[in-house]
Amino acid sequence: MEDRPSGTVTFLFTDIEGSTVLLRQLRDAYGDVLATHGRLLRQAFEGSGGKEIDTQGDSFFVAFRRPKDAVVAAITAQKALASEEWPEGANVRVRMGIHTGDASLAADRYLGLSVHRAARICSAGHGGQILISQTTHALLEDDEAELPGALHDLGAQRLKDFDRPIRLFQLVAPGLQEAFPQLRTLEHTPFEGDEGRLADAARRASGSDRETGDGVRVLIADDQALVRAGFKMILEAEEDVEVVGEAADGGQALDEVRRLQPDVVLMDVRMPDLDGIEATRQLMADPSVSTRVVMLTTFDMDEYVYEALQAGASGFLLKDVPPEQLVDGIRAVASGDALLAPSITKRVIEEFVRRPPQAARTPPPEVGELTEREVEVLRQIARGLSNAEIAQELYVSETTVKTHVAHVLQKLHLRDRVQAVVFAYESGLVQPSAAP
Repeated sequence: MEDRPSGTVTFLFTDIEGSTVLLRQLRDAYGDVLATHGRLLRQAFEGSGGKEIDTQGDSFFVAFRRPKDAVVAAITAQKALASEEWPEGANVRVRMGIHTGDASLAADRYLGLSVHRAARICSAGHGGQILISQTTHALLEDDEAELPGALHDLGAQRLKDFDRPIRLFQLVAPGLQEAFPQLRTLEHTPFEGDEGRLADAARRASGSDRETGDGVRVLIADDQALVRAGFKMILEAEEDVEVVGEAADGGQALDEVRRLQPDVVLMDVRMPDLDGIEATRQLMADPSVSTRVVMLTTFDMDEYVYEALQAGASGFLLKDVPPEQLVDGIRAVASGDALLAPSITKRVIEEFVRRPPQAARTPPPEVGELTEREVEVLRQIARGLSNAEIAQELYVSETTVKTHVAHVLQKLHLRDRVQAVVFAYESGLVQPSAAP
């Protein structure tokens, strides 16, 4: 085994932001882009004495003996990525997280809280951003004058799976992007303390000063006018989201979707005349319609979840969803992802338990095209685990899980994650009795 740092170690995690979108954009060329990305990062890491511990898909896990070496490697890597000419207009943006702490080596693997903390710091950032923990920052004080960049204090941040806030710093260097959106942390609520944006949204929604562009076009179908107005106000606060129409029942929704061709329709489950499930079923059966459907539901509508999934819905949102989750969910579905919370997935599992298939089914031949890791990821999806939970379960990065999910959908010819859950159970690949 190569000589790896031990005791107090500085860990660097990286992954590509938006790798699933890149995969869909580049298709066969994605492999070459991934190889170039890997070559550039390895050159930067090895040049600073980094030891590559693990690589999964587009994610790297590297160990350094000194914090300064990790910082130099991260800046070198980001500059190399930024100066590379990528094919087909691809934008390869890598986020990086650095943390220093004690870790032990066992069976060629690092164990300890510090490893998980470094991974969480990475996942809180954005493509092109380098985040550093307070611990690493403190150890860099003596070397700060020699660093090829400056450290900006981002304040205390709450990261998933950690009870106490962690102070984070952003590493800024000449030639690299400095401004980024808010970190992806538990505190990120873009509407808190920003009521002015809602007022601006109301004004824009009632006026004609909105510019047309390549944003997400949304139709809202709900029989309650106040619900439609509330969702519209939130969505119109975003520059890249446009509410193009409304409908008060399923019949109107069908007509408006076919007339306006929105990217996403928010469809209430229960509406007069024609309910949301039947409207969704008819839309999905229409080859001229490419609109994706997100069902609006409440916790007391469990009996509708299974039927809506079979009808072809791409996800669910609770009617009392926080504004941030509403906007992020709409964008996710519009980009081709699914919106299926683990709580919803678990209800689907319960429905399969309550009324299992008539007979045990043999998995279709397409399952044989999946790698062992992809089959495992599919099973974890069917169990109701989120990407972050799967990453923790399999000891890989969240972005790596997203890449595996994209491969599963591509190989099985499934539209989205929702179909993957239904496929796993209806094909017999996962047995409901084994579900937690």
